[in-house]
Amino acid sequence: MSLLKPMSIFLFLIVCMTASAQTQQNTTDTSYTQKDTAYWVYNFRQFRDAVYQGNKAKARVFVDLPISEESNHIWILAYGGESVGGKAKPFTEADFYKYFNKIFDKAFIKCLLKIKTEELYKTGDCTTIGFVDSLASKSYGMSARWDKESNTLTLNLGSRTIFKEGEEEWVGEFAVIYIFEITKKGHIRFKSVGLAG
Repeated sequence: MSLLKPMSIFLFLIVCMTASAQTQQNTTDTSYTQKDTAYWVYNFRQFRDAVYQGNKAKARVFVDLPISEESNHIWILAYGGESVGGKAKPFTEADFYKYFNKIFDKAFIKCLLKIKTEELYKTGDCTTIGFVDSLASKSYGMSARWDKESNTLTLNLGSRTIFKEGEEEWVGEFAVIYIFEITKKGHIRFKSVGLAG
């Protein structure tokens, strides 16, 4: 009789566990339904990590290729500042892998890491601290702007360089503007580059 009571309790527990394991659980699958409007912030952080790590394949996911722009600004970046004449030339996946370090250079990465995503999400703007490259007589920084109306994210990498020739000294300013689209599902997509200065 003493063995019968523990055995019946054990069998009861087994039946309960089996029944609960077979019961349909009412869980929502969030992998396809994105309710969080700040998902693009998480996506932006993934892009930032991929670029910082130099993971071209992971960063590629965030880029709409081929990039075709009339101005060919992405090619000017890829070729190190040289002007590109003629008609628009598509920037392909092979070009992305080849010129990755030119498009996302050290200054871009250094500034990108300093973007405060929470501030950017809450206010729509974030500006990094200024960095100084004393060897190149150059200072640079980045301002990020999220335009909720047009669902665009703009990263403006601005730089100031001091040029000296003899006794003369002048300042040159230059900006590289990276434009991202934020999709309805909250994914960021690198669309184009603009240059100013």
